[in-house]
Amino acid sequence: MASSRGLPDTLVDELWRRAVGGIGPFAGAASVAGDALTATGDDVEAAVRRVVGSHVRLAASSGLLTSLGGAATLVVTAPAGTTGLYLLGARLSAAVAHLRRRDLADPVVRTAALVCVLGADGVELAERTGLDLVNASLLHGLRGLPPEVRAQLDTRIGFRLTSRFTRRGALNVTKLIPVVAGPIGAGADAMAMRTMATFAQAHL
Repeated sequence: MASSRGLPDTLVDELWRRAVGGIGPFAGAASVAGDALTATGDDVEAAVRRVVGSHVRLAASSGLLTSLGGAATLVVTAPAGTTGLYLLGARLSAAVAHLRRRDLADPVVRTAALVCVLGADGVELAERTGLDLVNASLLHGLRGLPPEVRAQLDTRIGFRLTSRFTRRGALNVTKLIPVVAGPIGAGADAMAMRTMATFAQAHL
């Protein structure tokens, strides 16, 4: 039977794989979390705040694109349209989850982290899937969903991310090459990263 997985599902898979495993000079979430924990004397919540601060600064930096390996390593394997901002946001969410002893190989944790990357849009998608986030945490609610329903949520997340990437065409991953042409809207990207961080800290 042929696979029915399309671009949105592939996008979610690749975004999470790069966020967790890293690529080239772009360190994976566990490595980032470990460095933050070492720097804060094993204080988990201080390490979370350190990860948040560093990711907001990266998002605000005009060197964001080159700091993600600017290089062609991302272009080779990531789906067209994946942007540095959302890869960075996925790594932030994964690092927060790892610091709080969540298993990054758990598909429920993956879904929750990607909901946080979408912020309010992600929570809306989760609630439309049937989660009651007033009376249950995001992780607890997701664990109560049948796997096929959670898979549908993953697909919807992929569609929403694809839509966002299309709107952010100037940051297409195919432009992540050593020479970056112009600013990337530092203030807007820093605010977007701060929003992702707020959701990650609240839900993971």
